[in-house]
Amino acid sequence: MNGAIGTEVRRDELEGWIEGIAAFNATPGEGVTREVYTPEFQEARSYVIDRMRELGLEVREDCLGDVFGTYAGTDPTAAPVWTGSHIDTVPNGGRYDGLAGVFAGLESVAAMRRAGVRPRRPVSVNVYAGEEMSRFGVCCIGSRAISGRLTAADLVSHADPEGTTLAEALQRLGYDTERFGSKFPRREPVHASLELHIEQSDHLERAGVPVGVVTGICAPTNLVCEVRGVQSHAGGTSMRDRRDAYMAAAETGLLLERLARESTSAYITGTVGRLALVPGVASVIPGRATFTVDVRSVSAADKDALVRDLEAGAREIARRRGVEVSFELLNDDAPLACDEHLTSVLRGRADELGVAHMDVVSGPYHDSLMLGDLMPVAMLFVPCKGGISHDRAESIDYDDLVKGTAVLAEGLARIADE
Repeated sequence: MNGAIGTEVRRDELEGWIEGIAAFNATPGEGVTREVYTPEFQEARSYVIDRMRELGLEVREDCLGDVFGTYAGTDPTAAPVWTGSHIDTVPNGGRYDGLAGVFAGLESVAAMRRAGVRPRRPVSVNVYAGEEMSRFGVCCIGSRAISGRLTAADLVSHADPEGTTLAEALQRLGYDTERFGSKFPRREPVHASLELHIEQSDHLERAGVPVGVVTGICAPTNLVCEVRGVQSHAGGTSMRDRRDAYMAAAETGLLLERLARESTSAYITGTVGRLALVPGVASVIPGRATFTVDVRSVSAADKDALVRDLEAGAREIARRRGVEVSFELLNDDAPLACDEHLTSVLRGRADELGVAHMDVVSGPYHDSLMLGDLMPVAMLFVPCKGGISHDRAESIDYDDLVKGTAVLAEGLARIADE
């Protein structure tokens, strides 16, 4: 079987599928906008389901709209091997984030069929609903539910900017949310999960290497910080007398940057992504500043230490500037170390195919982070040009995707025969 499956991977099929699904887009000409549970998302799901059925896969979906396309194994009682990713996007995003992994999974199955290979375990190509946080303020809706991290209460507590809750969005599409408690978390065993994804960084591109084997996935801690000062006239209040909420927020943001830069963690980041000022008028000193904090690391201990230092430092900044500060914790996920056996198999298959590879850490989180609660997981990365992702400029070299898919296909076949 060595190399026989990988050589059956077809670039034209991969490219055709990815270009085809790009038509389901709320912002043509301005990047791809396909938020979860929108008409564009539902049309894209139907597109993938049609491709699954063309490949002879058995298709089912759950009450969150996750899709599972199964290539039957020779032992119907064996726990399956999963692969796949997501098809939703951020607003004005790119064509490959998530999509590359879904269609690499489908192409892996197509290559197995062409090579005449049917492994012992079923191989399921999955589309997980709502990996992006952009609409409902919660990431990885489908995979988070599968792992048990999303509860029935979350369906009514999370809403989009128009006030539509997750439960309402699902019910409008005909999904029976009453079944949630009986379906999640997943109770049936899964042997392993392998996900291919674009890197969303430029480490592979700078190294000139087409495939990355992921050793660990960083996880986010998300907070909202609110600084309360005194709103007053921009001209009438001297610099000495100001209690400026924005300046205290700005100093806290710079503290976050310094803490992340000076950390000895193997990989850690700190980001302020959104800032709102009240009243937000040019001639008024802000009385309130509210901003988001995103801290990610491959080490839970390092991440927790940075957050503690940030909160302590922010309190000192607030004391010195005569303002008040508070933090609200929105989310705190644990990082994941990828399974050593699975990563070893992927490295071995890449070597047999003659595909250059290197170990990498995933700064972004993925559905695999959630699935790791229930099963061994591993990931493969392919380069994205300039490291640009979550943007209309997101781009890949299809030759890299072919190589990554060949490694994925061989790895899936090998692991599904265990």
